[in-house]
Amino acid sequence: MRKDLNRTDSSKSDHTLPRSKILRGRKNFQRLFEKSTVLNSKSLQFRYRIYPEPGEGCFIGFAAPKKSIPTAVKRNRVKRLLREAYRAHQFYLQDLFLEKKIGFHGLFLAKNPDLSFTEIEDEMISLLTQTRIRLLRLNTADRSANSTLNSDLK
Repeated sequence: MRKDLNRTDSSKSDHTLPRSKILRGRKNFQRLFEKSTVLNSKSLQFRYRIYPEPGEGCFIGFAAPKKSIPTAVKRNRVKRLLREAYRAHQFYLQDLFLEKKIGFHGLFLAKNPDLSFTEIEDEMISLLTQTRIRLLRLNTADRSANSTLNSDLK
């Protein structure tokens, strides 16, 4: 893929979702399903796990289970729509990953095969907003715990 040479530096906002940011590997999925926080909406589920080590990386996965979506064509379509919706709205979480320096693995699961892009997008925005609020709450709790720990040490 070639870069657009007519693009100026002022329009450098990165709205790409490279393959290196997508959750892969059986081990990662097993760890995510063992211990994760689950948020549900009408037709999507978002599972995420926070790791204290930033070396775990920040990855997002997309799945469409065979039980709920039996045909491969529909599963692939739903996963494509999930990836595109996340790509367009990943900014909801990206700044938190840069600031907090934590590891984060998340997974979007589709429950319904007949989803439109707008339905997926609306539900994903809702789930990302809920996740952001929870992560910010954890961040403020960590800060208050660190400040009380520091005052106890003095």
